[in-house]
Amino acid sequence: MRKIIVVLTVFTILLLTYVDSEAQRRASLYESLLQRTDQASSYVDHIIIPTGGEEVDFGIIFRLDYDLISFLRLRSDMRPPRPEAEYYAPVRMGLEVFEGPAPTGRRSSSAISIFRDSWQDTVWVDTFEDTKSRFNHVEAMITGKLSPGEYHYELQLARGGSMREQSSSRRNFIIPEQGNSEKADFILMSEYNRTADRLGAELLNYGNNVLYGQDYSILIRMPENDPEIESEYSLELEKLSPGSGVSEPGTHRFTAKIEKDEIFYINAVNWERSSEGVSFNASLANEGIAYALVNIPNQNFENSRFRIRLLKDDESEHYGQLVVNSQWLDMPVSLYNLDVAIEMMRFIVSSDELRRLQSGSTSEKERKFREFWEERDPSPDTEFNELMAEYYRRVDYAYNNFTSMMSPGYDTDQGRSYILYGPPVNIERRLPTNAPTREIWTYPNRTLIFEATTGFGDFRLISES
Repeated sequence: MRKIIVVLTVFTILLLTYVDSEAQRRASLYESLLQRTDQASSYVDHIIIPTGGEEVDFGIIFRLDYDLISFLRLRSDMRPPRPEAEYYAPVRMGLEVFEGPAPTGRRSSSAISIFRDSWQDTVWVDTFEDTKSRFNHVEAMITGKLSPGEYHYELQLARGGSMREQSSSRRNFIIPEQGNSEKADFILMSEYNRTADRLGAELLNYGNNVLYGQDYSILIRMPENDPEIESEYSLELEKLSPGSGVSEPGTHRFTAKIEKDEIFYINAVNWERSSEGVSFNASLANEGIAYALVNIPNQNFENSRFRIRLLKDDESEHYGQLVVNSQWLDMPVSLYNLDVAIEMMRFIVSSDELRRLQSGSTSEKERKFREFWEERDPSPDTEFNELMAEYYRRVDYAYNNFTSMMSPGYDTDQGRSYILYGPPVNIERRLPTNAPTREIWTYPNRTLIFEATTGFGDFRLISES
């Protein structure tokens, strides 16, 4: 009998150790994803708009998340633009353009600088939380004119009033010969307004990224400038498989025909920056450089990578291409890893169903995962699944708000309740004499009562009615 008790005790210890290590493994993997996705972002791109003159208009556009900027506390002698502002950040961005392509080695002293300019501003925010925001940003542009040729540029960022500058990597770009370019070029725009003689456009300004679930537009510089263009063009969009090269076949997702009467000509450009972002205004005429506009219904496409190509007369050879990545700015953490996303479904599926979803190759698991959520999509006419997004946002909320020294937030009673039922209508905290603290969560159709088990934020569910 004693031997049996000893064996059972050892088995129990091993089981508890396994359960504990499994919980630690899940928490560690989730935490690594959280750290990876919680990085400050910056975006840089160059825009070239030939208009037919001897020199070409170019703009270097950039976007900086607030948590990439060094904010300072408002001093008593300062006068902010609004009374609520409590923090400020002096920001300066310098631009230097060099002749020729960027050197491949470390030595770059031979590069000849031909253009320098800078932009500076002061960013004001109201709260400390705003200074760490990944969803607020500052964006601007530095513009100029260059003759046709091959160049590269470097940006230098100074933050928080510091004299020290952080330099970007050097990027190459080419100013095409006016009217002699055989390749198309693409400019991503969030919106535009075109009249008979003007084109106003707000630039997307996320580098080669587009925003998941949001439509966008493309301004195409055409490879021909003859006003009597006889060729027929089409814009084709293909989905690329994860890890595939840009030249490998993709899955066709969209085609737009470009009719001859849709092609127009730009002969002058003015750049602008406003509170809404960076933009330009172009003058349209009967001659100049040929352009076309295409609207992309991106709300119908997956959160993936896409190749955009301009084709001519049904030829297989393209006349210009651009690879873009769909970016879900506030994508829930679990969705960055398929195995984690499936594992987090354990709160809403049975153990047998969870094992079924976890079995098979990566492509099989992805197919089953998509099928599960597609069957429950409240808006099947669009690619974005609101129910899935809300579920995984709750997982994130549970982790961020209910994690304690003992357990990650989604494994606590309060975390699981939040994942299943969402935010309560009311939360009441009671501090009874000589008894543990209690929290009462009230929903329209249920009431949950939690009781503190430690003094470190751990609560267990003691009643549900």
